[in-house]
Amino acid sequence: MIVLGYWNLRGYAQSIRLLLEYLQVEYKDKIYHENGDEWFNVDKKELKTDFPNLPYLIDGDIVVTESLVIPIYLAKKFKKYELIGQNHDGSFNQKEITFLQILQILKDLRDQLNASAKVPSFKQEKDQIFKENFNLIFEKIKKQLGENSYILGNLSYLDFYFYEVLKVFQFFYPKLSIFTDFIDRIENIPQIKAYLQTKQNKIFLFDRMKNQFYF
Repeated sequence: MIVLGYWNLRGYAQSIRLLLEYLQVEYKDKIYHENGDEWFNVDKKELKTDFPNLPYLIDGDIVVTESLVIPIYLAKKFKKYELIGQNHDGSFNQKEITFLQILQILKDLRDQLNASAKVPSFKQEKDQIFKENFNLIFEKIKKQLGENSYILGNLSYLDFYFYEVLKVFQFFYPKLSIFTDFIDRIENIPQIKAYLQTKQNKIFLFDRMKNQFYF
């Protein structure tokens, strides 16, 4: 069985969970709690890779780390190449470049939001920060999406990642109402809809993270 290791939060693992659920792959969440003892003192030392990190994925003898690499491995393993922008047979498609570009842009966007929200002045300046730092990226994604249901035209991992980025933004900006149709579309994919109703998903709520940020 595939094992996905990560902290006891959504973080960079949640969109990978959504991908696993979409693929209907049996997997186990290996959860590390806040003190980090089990990870730093045991598993990190024993993980069979030169680059131990969280999240990690263990698939038999194969160990994959880094949040942007794990979904590529999964798409290739299960021959769902279109999920990473390639053609259905795994051959190159220009969408693959767009996939990687937007994936990195969204990760940077999310990291910037997390960093901004840890600064005390964020509470007073959050609307201005959104206008100056985030709004332009969302406008570019909106243009890329156009009239399509999904960012690349077809469903890809990028859509799961963007969905999670949007949920993070909603956490910090509860009144923010953007891409609501897109969010509904992802949440109504049968496999995702079923997962969102499970006890496992309920573990990874945002609310308990509030003491880490300024609202």
